[in-house]
Amino acid sequence: MLNIEQRISNNEGSRSQARVLERWALNFLLLVLTLGFLFTNLPVVHAQLAKGDEFKFVRIQFTDNGIRYGYGFSTDAPPWAHDYPDAENNLYIALKAATSVKVAEETKVLTFNDDEIFNYPFIYACEIGYLTLSADEVENLREYLLRGGFLMVDDFRGYFEWQNWLREIRKVVPEFPMRQISVSHPIFHCFFDLSDIYHAIPYLDVPPQYWAIFDDSDRMMVLINFNNDVGDGWELPHETPDFSTESYKLGINYLIYSYTH
Repeated sequence: MLNIEQRISNNEGSRSQARVLERWALNFLLLVLTLGFLFTNLPVVHAQLAKGDEFKFVRIQFTDNGIRYGYGFSTDAPPWAHDYPDAENNLYIALKAATSVKVAEETKVLTFNDDEIFNYPFIYACEIGYLTLSADEVENLREYLLRGGFLMVDDFRGYFEWQNWLREIRKVVPEFPMRQISVSHPIFHCFFDLSDIYHAIPYLDVPPQYWAIFDDSDRMMVLINFNNDVGDGWELPHETPDFSTESYKLGINYLIYSYTH
């Protein structure tokens, strides 16, 4: 038989666990309600990936250079893991709410050097201003892009992070220059018709820029969100609802475009 102290301890543990589950359930409900509100007034548009494929979000884990350029992270997570896993899980919910795209139950974390990336036509990397690629990663990523893969990069800002990104991506596809794309590009109109994509993100007082790298057939291989943080918008729909609405729309457009072009 349990003594008084053990009973109190067990009861406190049960109440603590219940409070955690209650907070989790409340946060999830708020997210669903928020996303429902964001997409309530949108036209009903059916979209499916080519051949009805199931979409699985793949985040890239990479080695960073250890330099922070004076930018202090608000989390102890490594740069590649910022907003993980809430960003991709919330994007799944938005995809289900706004499209008929089949969505996997789980997400993936892979490296550029992992041959498994060839199973996924869309991959995502954030904070690539701190990216450092090994020779094997350069070779494998180059092969992935030239064979039809699509890389979305996100969440980097400022001169030094841009220069770091330029140095690393030029190792991969030096023969294909980056081109800045404007709001007239089809990627901003392939699902949601986006007309205003230049609002500054909540914590940065400069407008975002959109760049891309195209292959010899003018197929977009890399989509670059500079001075932007779309993943942060996916992660925080309660805190930044207007920014998050645009971020979900951008993410869905990127995905639909990558599968259909």
